[in-house]
Amino acid sequence: MKAPFNTILSICLVLFLMSCEEDITPDPTLYKSQYVVEAYLEKSENALPPYLLLTRSIGFYAKIDSVVLKNLFVHGAKITIEANGNSYALEEICLNQLPEPLRSEVLNGLGINSDSLAIDFCAYADLNGSIPLNVGQSYHLQIVVGQDTLRASCYIPLSVNIDSIWFGNLPGKQNDSFAQAFCIIQDNPQYRDFYRYFTAGKGESLVPNFSSVTNDFFFDGQRFKFTLNKAQSPESGFSDTTGYFRRGDTVTIKWCTINDEQFDFWNTLEVSRTRQGPFSSYVRIKGNIDNGLGIFGAQHCQTYRIFVPFK
Repeated sequence: MKAPFNTILSICLVLFLMSCEEDITPDPTLYKSQYVVEAYLEKSENALPPYLLLTRSIGFYAKIDSVVLKNLFVHGAKITIEANGNSYALEEICLNQLPEPLRSEVLNGLGINSDSLAIDFCAYADLNGSIPLNVGQSYHLQIVVGQDTLRASCYIPLSVNIDSIWFGNLPGKQNDSFAQAFCIIQDNPQYRDFYRYFTAGKGESLVPNFSSVTNDFFFDGQRFKFTLNKAQSPESGFSDTTGYFRRGDTVTIKWCTINDEQFDFWNTLEVSRTRQGPFSSYVRIKGNIDNGLGIFGAQHCQTYRIFVPFK
């Protein structure tokens, strides 16, 4: 019995593709370490002072342990932020220099669990609160490390607050223990707005959702109602109650209007986390650091604490 023509053709195609396979292993000697910057200006109540994390990147196949991570921090840099013709220097400080409970407060503000921190975390900060944080103000960052200079700029956007927050039953589910959050905002018609949010339950640190940013492309200038999921980090597992708030809990919602370059950074970073597997397309993470990687961003935030009522 003769095999169907389509079957023979399929087998030949598979054999051809197998013969064309070639393992590609990046040459580690071609990798060049770069400076990585994560810096923020935040206008809000109880915000951390302006701070900057400065590290070096490592190769994909590099060994990672606590010693390597500790050595990634760049020390002794000269960092200034210029605003309205005035220049302000950031001071270097490490967490081990901070007394309790200040150390725990800083870690909580950064969304870091102190129990899981195995290295001395170092940053540059405006410890005296000397940088004026004004809406619409442009800020210019300069980092000098030896012979290298990095630059970036950002501005503080106008805040768009949440008008109302309430909780309802889970859609299509009988569950008396959890609730869905709903919000309404009035988007500003005069500007292109970008948003990011964080949530926390009682006793939890504020964390951004694994998909934490959006823009007003579909609701520009409108009074807009939407559901807001409880933030879930990429490392957390998923269940039937993921994204919902536990009834009887007092939750914190931090809602931020961000600048466009910060939106591009987080949007591309969060999309890249979902691109897994050999058939996924590559996503280049967008940043605004000249001569380096990362983001110098600004955000204008409001914090809401609300009780999730029992049914």
